Amino acid sequence: MRKIILTLMFWLTLSLSASANLQQQIDEAEPGATIEVTGEHSGNFLITKPLTLIGKDATLRATGMKPALTIDNTQDVIIDNFKVIANQRGIVVKDVDNARIVNIAASDMLIGIQLHRSKNIELAYNSIEGTDAHYAKKGNGLALFQSEDLHVHHNQITKVQDGIYIEEIQGIHVHDNTVTNSRYGTHFMYSDAGLVENNTYERNVTGLMVMMVDGFTARYNTSRYHNEMNGSGVLFYDVKNATLAHNTISENRLGLVLQKCDTVRIEDNEFLVNQTALEATRVDDVSLVMNNTFIGNILTARSDKEGVTLYANYYDDYNGIDADGDRYGDTPYTAYSSFGQWMVRQPAYQYFVASPSVELLTVLDQQTPVAQHMLVDDKPQMIKNEAHMMGINYAQALLGGLLLMSTLIVWRKGSKR
Repeated sequence: MRKIILTLMFWLTLSLSASANLQQQIDEAEPGATIEVTGEHSGNFLITKPLTLIGKDATLRATGMKPALTIDNTQDVIIDNFKVIANQRGIVVKDVDNARIVNIAASDMLIGIQLHRSKNIELAYNSIEGTDAHYAKKGNGLALFQSEDLHVHHNQITKVQDGIYIEEIQGIHVHDNTVTNSRYGTHFMYSDAGLVENNTYERNVTGLMVMMVDGFTARYNTSRYHNEMNGSGVLFYDVKNATLAHNTISENRLGLVLQKCDTVRIEDNEFLVNQTALEATRVDDVSLVMNNTFIGNILTARSDKEGVTLYANYYDDYNGIDADGDRYGDTPYTAYSSFGQWMVRQPAYQYFVASPSVELLTVLDQQTPVAQHMLVDDKPQMIKNEAHMMGINYAQALLGGLLLMSTLIVWRKGSKR
């Protein structure tokens, strides 16, 4: 028994010594110095000077409810390659100018990295995993507040409340991140001049949530598999002067939701196999949905009052013809469908899609005065993407040629016998 107690005391002493040594190294280091850290260190470490910490198979474990690491009121700090374990917050950055926090692995905590009143910050190549608890009991993977000029990229985030939460940020570039199994993938609040591109959002409640923003661009993102109640691939609420372009929005309950939006351009996106591809409420007549592709959606669009402006989009359920050969349909496309709206509310109705009665109902819908003034595209595309179609034709031609040659070879061998 005595030997066991002595052994425990020995390891405890080593642990306390290691923790004290790390904070001591931080305190005694000259500004701008680099410290290489190995092993596990328990405590609540504080940096208040320009410094670089490089982890070599290193772990920072928080003591109690305070952060494992706090960077406060300084500049030029780099934190690279640490595993972080904490009960509440992993790393907190406050009033810092110019910092890089990269290659951090954080799990089973409330908030991974939290940022306040800072600028010129890079958060990259971090891996953050929350818990299986309800969203109300979770924190955010990256929680960013009242800061400017942020670069957030190549992070992997899962099982949190919001993957990347952005509030009162001026100038942020969010790209090449993946957020899954969370409430919102990326959540903007009161943050102007944001750029979001090349991100992947999967199996969250909503992939990209943008609220109360003036000036915003989202492009080349993929948002799919958001099918919970009120789930959506992308949602804009009270957004002005925004562009959503070249995104793939697929297999969501709602693809894109626009609520109370002004001067928004939705162009060159793919809406694929959503229950409802586009839902618009209180959208101004300057906003435009143009040159998008709608394929396999149960309902293309629904809206209030006069609807949203549709122009030159491709719809796989358009039945018109192109007699003059200009690659646009000669008759307008009407997205209004009473059966489609019923089907969204009662998914079992989809078994009746393309039945004679539904086809007749759709024709009758499009003759009503309501349908003639809302959700109408006067210039629907006949071919969704000429280059893509040509590429498919070349591939098919090559495959067909190979099959033909194989058939001839087999036939010749058979004839010689």
